[in-house]
Amino acid sequence: MSTHDLNRVYTRRLSELLSGENGTLALALLQKLGTADPADPPAPAQVSATEPDAVGVWRREGQEYVRDAARRDEWRYWADLDRLPLTPGHRRTVVLGESAARGYFYDPAFSFAGVLGEMLTSVASLADVDVLDLARTNANFGDLEQVLGEAAGLRPDALVVYAGNNWNNIDLTPHQMQCLAEALRAGGYPAAGRLFQTYVVERSGRFLDLLAATAGECGAAVTLVVPEFNVADWEDERSLVRAALPGDDGARWQELRARTLDALAAGRHTEALGLARELTVLDGGTSPVSGRLLARAAAACGDEASREQALVAAKDAVVGLFTIHSPRILAVVQAEMRRKARDHGFHLVDLPRLFRGAADGALPGRRFHLDYCHLSFEGLALAAAAAAAATAVPLGSAAPAPAELVRSASEPTPAQAAAAHLLAAVHNAHYGQPAELLRHHLDRALALDPGIAPRIEDYLDYQTRTAPHWMCASYERSAVLPQFARYLVAGDTRLTGKLADHTLREAMVEALAAAGVDVREQYERLLIAEQADDTMDLLADQAQATTFGERLGAAIGSGAAYLLARDLSSDFHLVVDEPADTVLTLTWRLPRPRAGEATVTLTVNGKPCAEQPLGGTWTKSTLTVPAGLLRRGRNVLSIAWPRSEAAEDEQIAAGAAALERGVLPRSLPAHGHVFAFTARKAPVQQAS
Repeated sequence: MSTHDLNRVYTRRLSELLSGENGTLALALLQKLGTADPADPPAPAQVSATEPDAVGVWRREGQEYVRDAARRDEWRYWADLDRLPLTPGHRRTVVLGESAARGYFYDPAFSFAGVLGEMLTSVASLADVDVLDLARTNANFGDLEQVLGEAAGLRPDALVVYAGNNWNNIDLTPHQMQCLAEALRAGGYPAAGRLFQTYVVERSGRFLDLLAATAGECGAAVTLVVPEFNVADWEDERSLVRAALPGDDGARWQELRARTLDALAAGRHTEALGLARELTVLDGGTSPVSGRLLARAAAACGDEASREQALVAAKDAVVGLFTIHSPRILAVVQAEMRRKARDHGFHLVDLPRLFRGAADGALPGRRFHLDYCHLSFEGLALAAAAAAAATAVPLGSAAPAPAELVRSASEPTPAQAAAAHLLAAVHNAHYGQPAELLRHHLDRALALDPGIAPRIEDYLDYQTRTAPHWMCASYERSAVLPQFARYLVAGDTRLTGKLADHTLREAMVEALAAAGVDVREQYERLLIAEQADDTMDLLADQAQATTFGERLGAAIGSGAAYLLARDLSSDFHLVVDEPADTVLTLTWRLPRPRAGEATVTLTVNGKPCAEQPLGGTWTKSTLTVPAGLLRRGRNVLSIAWPRSEAAEDEQIAAGAAALERGVLPRSLPAHGHVFAFTARKAPVQQAS
């Protein structure tokens, strides 16, 4: 047989092998053999004699930098400036950062850089300092490095960097994914999570080294702001429960969780503390649920130190589980920022310590934060004052007193502050925060400016309707306000998608009523007119997704074509006009592997409705909800899933194989799968 014929044989056999069960895995491993894994930091920006052609979304035209019309879609992520303020002969301070530095809910009216600039120029010897706001919402490492290089060409005298909340979003190399796969096989998700966090720290360190090298090239002093997270208030959404555990640990974890909750409810706090500690050991720090249970038990026992440690552990637990969660800064990244600041001689503004001192040692909470990491105006002013005091010295001034700087800053108008709290309520709701926190922001908004009430009514209107926001006159009324236009951009379906945010909308109705504006009847009429139908898809986002992460198919890695029930219960919202017998049709199953069938329970508005045996194969079921269990308006249909009895080793092995192929794994076990779920009014029986 000739060499040509053999090549055809080789090609055929190779295609047969690669098309098998492990073919993609073999191909991925072959590709890695020839792939380098560079870990060196990017080279520092080379500062030239001429200023760069572009800085952020501003392009150079003569001696000015003007917003580039070709990048109009990006404008909302940056400072709302037609031109960068580059006054000839003035010194320059450049601010880099993410949405927290943008001021987010106050943007574009107020930002960290804007407040910082006002404070610096209030000092007589710093009146000639221009502050350039180059912070960008959603900035990742690549964004920061690019704008750092562009800003270096402007030859700044000082650089202020307020970033770190998005630093968990690292691009893993093939070699890192292989190492994560090996860690997952050897030590489960606790080991893989720890290794992932190590990669985050390494990547953070490389950026800070680049910052130091670039600052050295252009002769700029650096002020580094260490972000803080709202550990006192924030609760991760309920779909973030825990990672898959080996052997029977998953079943043991579920039992321990139930026992801990029972002990807390019965006031057996010491017992709850012991159980919660056992729970955190069992999951290896991969569950925000166990961390917060431990914090509750420790608080009930008066152990404040353990409570704080548990809250920080709960915040860090989800980083490395390859799932959707709110932005946050890891405790180990905060420590790395402090270490690099010492090594490179950066001026340091440590927000965790600053806020703790301002709160007389208490944990930072809603006083300084509007959500997980975005600051209240008090928090923003404190942070900017500390940064201004630190930056003033290398600019040639004596360090001004931060308290004096805070007093020198302009404050938001009542209307601007009210809008920030309203947007905070919306954002908190879409990350699954409790009704109490939503009411806090709504009540605060109405107290600051009763004129915000029409904007709340607008939200109730356009979010309840099934039409896209841009088709609603109510949205157009609100979108003329700069803060709303920045946050609720019609083209951003993530922020303007229709969700089942009934907790938020009902909190709005209640807050308006408390302020003397009764819209309940109007809202309920609209809800029924828009969402009640003879046939409803209960897997539609507007019927089941209360948060960004609960939308069907929302995932960082490979998504699923069906609903994955991450907790022991799943809620669906059925809106009806007049109660009538309603037929539910479901295609569902229990996750594999499982021996035999188990009972799944359906409740309607908290009352038992039906029980159904279900196994590990897809099953089409028909259930009837009697009219007597339904009420006019919104009804909550809850599926209670059985506790898993199966070992989760297969899911861990599948996760490791996914990482080897270059795909992020599904780390969270599911208690049920739902492919289809519809509700339709039962046909009316005609009298014979």
